[in-house]
Amino acid sequence: MSSREPSGEPSSAPGTGEERAAADASDERAAADASEKRAAREGRAARPGVGARWIAALLALALSLGAIAGVAYQRYAAVHLRELPKVPRCVRGARVALRRPVAVSGTEPRQTASGETVHLTPGEDRAVACALQFDEALARHLAGALAEQAPARRAARLLELVRDRVPPDPAHDRSASAAYMMASAALRGLPEDAPEVRAAAEALEQHHACRFATRRACPTRPSPPALVWLTGVPAALSLLGLLGIGLAASAARYRRWTARRGR
Repeated sequence: MSSREPSGEPSSAPGTGEERAAADASDERAAADASEKRAAREGRAARPGVGARWIAALLALALSLGAIAGVAYQRYAAVHLRELPKVPRCVRGARVALRRPVAVSGTEPRQTASGETVHLTPGEDRAVACALQFDEALARHLAGALAEQAPARRAARLLELVRDRVPPDPAHDRSASAAYMMASAALRGLPEDAPEVRAAAEALEQHHACRFATRRACPTRPSPPALVWLTGVPAALSLLGLLGIGLAASAARYRRWTARRGR
C-alpha cells in the first residue's frame, strides 16, 4: 500500500490544535476577568455596609457628646460669660454729660438712698433721672455718689455703686451695665493723677469684666468645667473622622469618574 493512500483514520485539519488551545486560553481569561469583576462587585457591595455603620457610629458619638459639652458650656457661660445687655438710650446721653468736670455747685434737688436731699448739676440730674426710669434704688445711690465733691470720696462712692449696690444675679444685668457706663464716665471727669481715682477706675473695669464677657480678662473667672473638655474633644475628633470619610469618598468618586472619562 502506498504511503499516500488513506490509513482509515481521519486526519486532523491543519492548525486545529493551535486554535483549540487559543480558545481554551481565551475562555480561561474571560472566566478570570468575570471572577475578578464579581469579587469587585461583592467588595463594593460589602464596603458601603461597613462604612455606613462607621459613619452612623461616629455621627451618634459626635452628636451625643457635642450636646453634653454644649449644655455644660452654656451653664458655665450663663454665670461667668454673660453678654452685655442693652441699656436705655438715655444712658449714653448721661455718659456725655457726666464726663465733663464739675465746676459749679448743683442746684437740682434729688433724694439719696438714705432719704437725704442733695443738689446736683444739670448733667448729674440728667443721669439720675435716666436711672430712675428703670431702677429707682440705683438712681438714689447714684445721686448720693454724685453729690460727693472730693475726688477721692466721689471715686470710692462710684465704685461702691457698681460693685456693691447692684445685685449679682442676671436679673439685674441691665442695671449693672448702666451703672458701670455712668460711673466710668463720671470717673473720667475727676483728676486722673489722683491715686484714689486711678485705683477706683481699675477696680471698676475689672469688676465689669468679671461680670460680663468683655475683651478684658478676668483674673478671678474660673475655667470651663472639665466635662466640657471630656466630651467636647471626642465630639470634635468624631467630626474630623466624618470629614475624613467624606473627603475619601469624594476622592474615590472623582478617580472613578476620571477613569471612565479616559476610556
